[in-house]
Amino acid sequence: MAVNSGEAKKVAVCGAGMGGLAVALGLAKKGFQVAVYEQASTHRELGAGLWISMNGARVLNDLGLRDELTKIDLPPEDRVVKLWSTGEAWSIYNKQAANSKDHTLYMVLRYELHRILVEALEKLQPGCIHLGHKCVGFEETDDHVVVNFSNQPSVTADVLIGADGVHSKVRHQMFGEVKQNFTDAIAWRGLVPIERISPQYQAPVATTWVGPTAHITCYPVQHKGRQFFSFSGQVDSEVWEQESWSDPGKLEECLMDFDGWHEQVIEMVSGADILYKWGLFTRAELPTWVGQRVALLGDACHSMTPYLGQGVNMAFEDSAVLTNVLSSNEDVSVALSEYDSLRRERCYKVVKASMGMLDVFHHEALKEEQSARDYIESQWSPERVRERYDWIVGYNALEVGI
Repeated sequence: MAVNSGEAKKVAVCGAGMGGLAVALGLAKKGFQVAVYEQASTHRELGAGLWISMNGARVLNDLGLRDELTKIDLPPEDRVVKLWSTGEAWSIYNKQAANSKDHTLYMVLRYELHRILVEALEKLQPGCIHLGHKCVGFEETDDHVVVNFSNQPSVTADVLIGADGVHSKVRHQMFGEVKQNFTDAIAWRGLVPIERISPQYQAPVATTWVGPTAHITCYPVQHKGRQFFSFSGQVDSEVWEQESWSDPGKLEECLMDFDGWHEQVIEMVSGADILYKWGLFTRAELPTWVGQRVALLGDACHSMTPYLGQGVNMAFEDSAVLTNVLSSNEDVSVALSEYDSLRRERCYKVVKASMGMLDVFHHEALKEEQSARDYIESQWSPERVRERYDWIVGYNALEVGI
C-alpha cells in the first residue's frame, strides 16, 4: 500500500451508486480514508434488475462480497433468445455448456447489490456515507481538492472521484455541457412479482426477445424471499425522451410499442406496478477522464446503451483499476494519469460495441418466422456469441494498474 507514510490519503467520492461505492470500498480496504457524498436523502425504490458478468463479479469477489453476492443472486437455468411473435427459443448459455463458467451471470436487484455494498463499506469505515450532499463543483490545487455542495459545507480531500452519473456535476466543471445524442430508441423497464406470471412462464430463464423494431430482456431476481421478473425493453423511436431512468410511463403506451408480441411479453409488461420510460442517449468521447486530483468513473465518463449489459460492469472495472493505481503511486497526478490511459480505450470500445448491438437485436429478417430462424441461428451461434462477449467478460481489472 503506497499511501502516505503518515496520515492516510483522503478520498472524496461524489455519488453513492454502484461504481462510487465499489471504489470507496476498494480504497478503504487499502487504508485510504474515504467519504462518499450522495445527493439523495434516502435509498429509493427497488429499482431495476442488474446482471453482473464475470468481469464485474471478479471485482465484487475481490472486495470480499462473494458470499453476499451469491445470497442475492437468483441464477437462471439457461439464457435464451426468443422470437417476438412465436416465443420459439434458442439456448445461448446453458449451465451444462462448455463455456458456462466464463459466462456466469449474476441476476440481482439493484437495491440488493446497493445494500451489500453499503453494508460492507459502513462496516469498514462507519459513517463514511453522507446523504443529502449535492455536489455543485470543486476547486483543485497542487496539493488538495475542495468539494463544494449546494446545501452543505465544503470538504477538503487529496482526491475527488466523480461517480455522479450521466448528469455529472464533476464532469460539467471539467468540460462544460457535453452534448447528448439521441439514439432513436427509447427504453422501458419494470419489475413483476412472479405470482402475477402464468405458471408456464415462471421458469428461471434469462430471456432476450428479439423483433424487427424492438427487443426486451427479462430475468428472475429476488428480494427478501420474494421472486420477481425484471425486464428492460428497447424500442425504435424518433420521439425525444428524457435521459432519466426513473420517469414513469403509461401501460397503454408500452403495450402499443409491443403490439402483436407474444402473450408472455404482454402479460409480463402488464404485471408491473410501475413502468419506467426513458430515452437512450450517447455522448462524445471525452479527451481525458482526469485532472490533477480529480477523476471520473462510470456513467460520468462513459455512459452506454444497455445492449450488452455492461454499464455497471464497466463501473466495477473502473473502480478496481482506480484503486490499483492510487494504491501503487504516491503521486496522485501520476496515478490518475495512468488510470486514464488504462481505461479510456477499453471502455469506449465497449460503448461502441454496445451501440452496434442495436442493429443485431432489431432486424428486418425477424419479421417472418423462417428468415427469423435463419437470422437467429446465425447471429446467436456459439461462435458469434463468443466473438461478441469473450473479450469483454475475460478482462481481469484486478491485474490492471498494479
